[in-house]
Amino acid sequence: MIQDVLETNEDLRRFLFVRGFLATSNPDIPGTGFPFYGAWKHTEVAGLHFWTHPQTGFHHASNATATCFLLGHAYNPFTMEIDEQVILTRLLDHVGADDFYDYVDELTGVFVLGVVEGSQVRFLVDPSGMQSACYGRVRDQFYLSSHPQLVADLCGLRMDAFVAKLIEYKWYPRVMGGYLPADLTPFAELKRVVPNQDYAYDSLDRTVRHRRFYPLKDLQECRDDAEYQATIEAGADILKRNMELVVRKWQNPWISLTGGIDSNTTFAAANGQYSNLHAFSYLSAPKEAIDCRAAEKIAKRFNVPWTLYRVPPDALGLDRFDEKAAIIRHNNGYIAKEKDNELRKRVVLQAECPADVEVKSWVSETIRAYWYKHYGRSTMPPLSPKLFRNLYKIFIADRKLAHQIDNLFASYIDDFEYASIPAQYPPADMHYNEVTWGSWGGLNISEMKFCFDITFIYNNRRFFDLMFKVPLEKRISDQHHLDMKRYLNPELFDMGVRVVNMKETAFRANALNAVFTVNSLLP
Repeated sequence: MIQDVLETNEDLRRFLFVRGFLATSNPDIPGTGFPFYGAWKHTEVAGLHFWTHPQTGFHHASNATATCFLLGHAYNPFTMEIDEQVILTRLLDHVGADDFYDYVDELTGVFVLGVVEGSQVRFLVDPSGMQSACYGRVRDQFYLSSHPQLVADLCGLRMDAFVAKLIEYKWYPRVMGGYLPADLTPFAELKRVVPNQDYAYDSLDRTVRHRRFYPLKDLQECRDDAEYQATIEAGADILKRNMELVVRKWQNPWISLTGGIDSNTTFAAANGQYSNLHAFSYLSAPKEAIDCRAAEKIAKRFNVPWTLYRVPPDALGLDRFDEKAAIIRHNNGYIAKEKDNELRKRVVLQAECPADVEVKSWVSETIRAYWYKHYGRSTMPPLSPKLFRNLYKIFIADRKLAHQIDNLFASYIDDFEYASIPAQYPPADMHYNEVTWGSWGGLNISEMKFCFDITFIYNNRRFFDLMFKVPLEKRISDQHHLDMKRYLNPELFDMGVRVVNMKETAFRANALNAVFTVNSLLP
């Protein structure tokens, strides 16, 4: 059991639910012993009890009628504000107003944002759910947490029987790795907080309701080259301002650099800030060598310090690898079996990389029409439970399980109002943003925070709106990314460095499209 590991390795307790949090109505949670061990901070605010890991950002502000809180970090590329306290104080002026969500949509970051007003606790996550979060009511107490397993440890929850069956399915680890569908967590008592939903817990009737607040406004696709170029420049300017804020906000920001288009564009957005940044790459598998060579070439050209971390082929020599791996698995709630090289990478980076934040290029895939590329398609079937199931996993060999997932997604699509989303935000892209990123991405980022904090300059709803104005064919081809890169750093663009992800090759996409088509045709 994980308690045995932590009893004999007290210094590793800091990694248990690292950078995590818990907000609850329960006043009787003990702070000593497992899982907090007296290290987490307890703060009572507006009738809620907040427990925060020593490395978790927690901010709150109040006026006569409401309290706003933020767990994680946020910055605003439109007001150029990096102080969460100032952001929340301004947000208080908009609580209950028609423009509340307009202000929320300006924020970039990795966070849970909440408002306590009267008997209600409202909460939402960042645009792509990079801050993993779950909620639920257990024995008449409300819980909101970064880690489902944390609530399970405190309340003695057991893994849901359906989840236990699903994670044993032979194809569960395939297609993006292990993660749960819809808004499931490992425990029936808890649900995942889905991006772009405003949740409200009412302490009087002890219910949790949610409603969609984004995206609900129609977009006009770019009508000509001039409008397209203006859109590209406006989006790129948001990325550039976000990089300026990252450099101001953290003392030692590092960019994870590869030869891929996402990472290249992030690096281009840092143009003008290179003297304040460090770049790094890692080599944990032979296929990563080409990315490392590309990263070194780019960093050298722009005089950015670059470090290569070589992850050993086995755990020999890594300090207490098995114990650290056990903690990571416990933090994840045992729903995703990590590859050994990924676990070794976490342990190496935590021990050797001095960054206080990694500027990571995830989230960009949402506006790159990832599922279209992955399956080699220029179009997708219309919104349906079957579409969401086929994007989630392959169930050709187990039709009973396929139908169970269909039923799950049927309820999910209805409950989370996907039919109300305007046509310019395709269902496949919204699935990627709210299911894949929200479930798989948030889970993985929580795991990666074992090493350092992580931020994403793409994780902004106003930026998404601009990119979804770009014609789909340009998003599939990555033309919009290349054009942003050219605008942000022409020299980097002229270098012509681009390493194509092996998952994006034409042969692989055609093969996957065949599987996707068969999976769509089967009853």
